[in-house]
This record gives sequence, C-alpha cells and structure tokens, in this order.
Amino acid sequence: MVLDKLKSFISRSRRVLNVSHRPRTQEYWMMAKTVSVGMVLIGLAGFVITIVFSFVDRGGF
Repeated sequence: MVLDKLKSFISRSRRVLNVSHRPRTQEYWMMAKTVSVGMVLIGLAGFVITIVFSFVDRGGF
C-alpha cells in the first residue's frame, strides 16, 4: 500500500520533471513584469485602503 503510493509519486514526479524546462529569457522577463505589476497593484490597493480608513477613524468625509 505505502510502497504503491511511493512508486506512483515517483512516477508522477518524473513525468513533471521531463515536461518542465528552464524558462527562456523572454518567458522569464514576462513573468518578472507580471509579478512586478501585481505587487505594485496590491501595494497601491493596501495604501488606498489605509488612507481611507485613516480618514474614517478621524471622522473625515
């Protein structure tokens, strides 16, 4: 039972490693740009939320 699960895991792991490849330069830069834009958008959203709640706490608006 445990041995069968281990063999299955090893088989699936080999399949994934055979299909995967090192990203090409163009793929790498596309991923880097996408992650950077996502980080900036999440940061801006957090900043806006912080500003809005700071006005609400002070009784602004």
